[in-house]
Amino acid sequence: MSAPVYQSSRYVRTMRTAQDRDFARFGGRLDAYDGTERTVAFHSLFGNARLVDRDTVELLREAAGGIPLDLLRERAGREAVDSLIEAQYLVEAGHDEAVQIDELLAARGEALGSGVFHSSIQLVLTNACNFSCQGCFAYNFDGGVEERNTSGESVKPGPVLVQLRTARGDSAPTLARGDWNEGTDGARNPSMHMSPQVAEKTLREAVALRKANGGGELTVSFFGGEPTLARGTILHILRTFGHFHDGVSLSYDMTSNGSRIDAELLQALAEYRVSTTVSIDYLVPETGEFRGGQQQRTPWPVVRKAILDMKAAGVPVSITTVLSQYTWDKWGTPLIDFVAEAGLDSLDVIVSFQAREFFERHSPHDVAQRLLSAVDYGRERGVQLSGYWYQTFQMIADEAKWAAQADYKTCPAVGRQLSIEPNGSVFACKATARKLGTIDDWRGVFNSSAYRDYGMRAYTNGPGCQGCELQGTCSGGSAGALEEENGSIQIMSPGYCAYMREVVQGLLERHHAQFCAGV
Repeated sequence: MSAPVYQSSRYVRTMRTAQDRDFARFGGRLDAYDGTERTVAFHSLFGNARLVDRDTVELLREAAGGIPLDLLRERAGREAVDSLIEAQYLVEAGHDEAVQIDELLAARGEALGSGVFHSSIQLVLTNACNFSCQGCFAYNFDGGVEERNTSGESVKPGPVLVQLRTARGDSAPTLARGDWNEGTDGARNPSMHMSPQVAEKTLREAVALRKANGGGELTVSFFGGEPTLARGTILHILRTFGHFHDGVSLSYDMTSNGSRIDAELLQALAEYRVSTTVSIDYLVPETGEFRGGQQQRTPWPVVRKAILDMKAAGVPVSITTVLSQYTWDKWGTPLIDFVAEAGLDSLDVIVSFQAREFFERHSPHDVAQRLLSAVDYGRERGVQLSGYWYQTFQMIADEAKWAAQADYKTCPAVGRQLSIEPNGSVFACKATARKLGTIDDWRGVFNSSAYRDYGMRAYTNGPGCQGCELQGTCSGGSAGALEEENGSIQIMSPGYCAYMREVVQGLLERHHAQFCAGV
């Protein structure tokens, strides 16, 4: 019986070499490799990064037309060849690994309507904010604004500065009457804060479905606007559901501007281990400026104290920052210094959701190199920078990370997450434009055509991504950003793609250097 014939996978990639630096094009192909004695190779669909030598690259090149397995083992050794087969760098002749993705998608299509993939709830507790920062994605996705207004919300496009008042008998500020439309359903209060009743109904529906699908975990995100404007709803949810409810484990997170963390809320965030991300655009130590283009009525010392107080109280606190056209001139190392001095170990960096405008103003190369320089500085200070871009690298380097996120990669709006507006309208994400349904028909959401369109954009993004070295690990950015720019989540932004290829290349180079140094 003749030995089976194996060939190199057409999806094997390596780090780009010095001669392969046109990041507007796909790269890292074996036939173009002309690099060092050792390099990082990976599978563009499955990640599976490996440190390989030049002989291995040559073997894979020669195996493009197929070589019997016994000859491969005779040349390179059984253990080495079996490792290449395990990583799917070598596959049986005629096999196309894309078939595996097709099979996963077929199975997903059959199960999608059951809601089995849903594991995250984003509660948009208010569309209001006491800041009015330039570039805030919550108010700058026109399609989403139009859809929400049509469905009964009252969302103002562009920067929003909300006038606050103190309600009698409650120390928490609320929106001034007349500033926002109250809508037709007073119980829902759609254009102001999400009521505790809407939030509770949402979670009961989500927990029941999660339990019906076998239990597991459900992540609850308090979002906005500025979610602490609806602090009563936050407290109600935490105290009603706790860490475990009806067979489902619950974890919580919140994204806030950090200006309104009072003592009671601080205690609850600590008690329920609410992972709290404070959004800070940049930091100018000399002036205390920390938000892009807003009327900064809350001084930096207030937000700084809130961060330190949360850390001291045991709240899992972190900071997220935005690199965009609005922050470019002031974004830099002082914020990294603060993160280090505060005893935090990571900084999440969001690269502008308005990709077309951003990459027209700042080249993909300049953005990638600025980010990589910040990564290097952060590592010197003991701070790991992360974000969509870093998760894509992680999915290449960490097989467990790929296994956990392969379907949605970096954007959970692709079937994993639902976002609930104050009036109970359901979207895939705060940034997406298509309404999926309402909480009054929870099961119907998962059978809607809109949910199916988002949910079936799993594993691979769109036709333009075929052949890219990041095909199986990059989401092409935010689904909402793609809708806003191109009217479709299937069409990518060329500037974003070029920047992502270059920044992941840079991270792979650093990964390679650590490998070689034995770190």
